[in-house]
Amino acid sequence: MTKLTLRHLLPASILAVSALTAATAQAQTALNMGSVPTGTGWFFGISEGARVISANTPYEITVRETGGTRENAIRLTNGELDLAFTEALVGYEQYNGEGRFADTPNPDVRLVYWIAPSTMHWAVRQDSGLETFEDLNGERFNPSSIGGGGEYITEQVFGILGIEPDFQRMRVNDAAEGVTDGRLVGFSYNGVPPIPLFTEVHSSRPLQLLSLTDEQVSTVTTELPFLSPTIVPADTYTGMSEAQSLGIYMGIAATTDLDADTVYELTKAYWEN
Repeated sequence: MTKLTLRHLLPASILAVSALTAATAQAQTALNMGSVPTGTGWFFGISEGARVISANTPYEITVRETGGTRENAIRLTNGELDLAFTEALVGYEQYNGEGRFADTPNPDVRLVYWIAPSTMHWAVRQDSGLETFEDLNGERFNPSSIGGGGEYITEQVFGILGIEPDFQRMRVNDAAEGVTDGRLVGFSYNGVPPIPLFTEVHSSRPLQLLSLTDEQVSTVTTELPFLSPTIVPADTYTGMSEAQSLGIYMGIAATTDLDADTVYELTKAYWEN
């Protein structure tokens, strides 16, 4: 039988310590990413992006459900998140201390990578009889998920156009239920079409996207140049006609607390995979 000596045991002990150190280091690479409500296309897309990055870097990204980009920006500043789903307007206002972030600027916020342009959906039940944005005046309508960028965009756009619904504020999943059971005439969300939740509601309570006129688009984009005209093609949602809307770029943000090497690795893994 081989006799074990200190000479034999020392390499084994070094390996054990090394393994423990590696495990500890691995645990320290966990990152939290703020996203959006579940049931939306963005949640799936963000989660898939995080999975790809986690599989190709030493970082383990946990996706957290949130109300949306405004909540993400607040939690990013508070140090509750390492990464946050964002959109162009939120990033601009937060960095410059304007609009919603006039009292809480964060000049340390940074863009990690863009994902894709997103499109505002302003949808009403087909059986509501509403055909134009002006028809929404006084009606029970959800402006998008509480704390999300879509809610703020809706407020800004409707304010410019003089549209005054009876806003019902809630998470988008609850708004979808409200539309389905008839408590709401419609709801909003900012996403890449087709949005799964809209497809689901449309299958049980047919929807129609409200369409902006060329004049309305011109009026809004003059005031809000970060928005751009976009078209949701006919039959994006079965049987639904074409609608003219507004779009904005979406991405992932961090602060300068996340070191540059980490940002490089995350971005490289995202675009290469």
